[in-house]
Amino acid sequence: MAPWTKTTTERYGVVKWNFVGKGEKHLSLEVGDTVCIQEVCDGWYRGHLARNKAQQGVFPASLVHLKEVIIEKRGNEEVVISSEMPLVKEVTTTLREWGSIWKQLFVANKVMRVKQVQRLMWELMEWRSQLLSGTLPSDEFKELKQKVTSKIDYGNK
Repeated sequence: MAPWTKTTTERYGVVKWNFVGKGEKHLSLEVGDTVCIQEVCDGWYRGHLARNKAQQGVFPASLVHLKEVIIEKRGNEEVVISSEMPLVKEVTTTLREWGSIWKQLFVANKVMRVKQVQRLMWELMEWRSQLLSGTLPSDEFKELKQKVTSKIDYGNK
C-alpha cells in the first residue's frame, strides 16, 4: 500500500453515496454530507465532516464529488471554505434542513404536508440549478434571487 500523502487540490467535497464504515478508522457518511479532505491514498481519502471535525476517518474517494474551495490560513490552521456563491450555499443548507423535515413528515404519514414540502424543495432545486449555471442575465438573476429568498422565507414559516 502506498503512503498517505497530503493533498493540495482535492480538499472539499459532497458525498454522493452512503458509506457505512466497517473498519475502526472508517468514517461513515450519508448522501449530502460535506467533507474536508486532508490526505489521499490508493482511491481513499482521510478527512473529517465539515460540520464536525471530531468525526474523522477514511472513506472511498469515489463517493465524493469534489468542489472548488478557498483556503484561508489562520495561524497554523487552514480553513477550507466552499467557493460557491452565498445564495447557493443558503439554498443548499435550506434543502438539507427541509429534507430532514420531509423525511419526518413522510414517516409520520402526513401526506399533504409531504407533498407541500416536496413541491417547495423541487422549486428550490430547479432555481439552484439555474443559479449554478451562471447563464442568467443580471436582471433575471436579481429576479431569481428575490424569488429564492421569498420561497425560503415562506417555507420556513
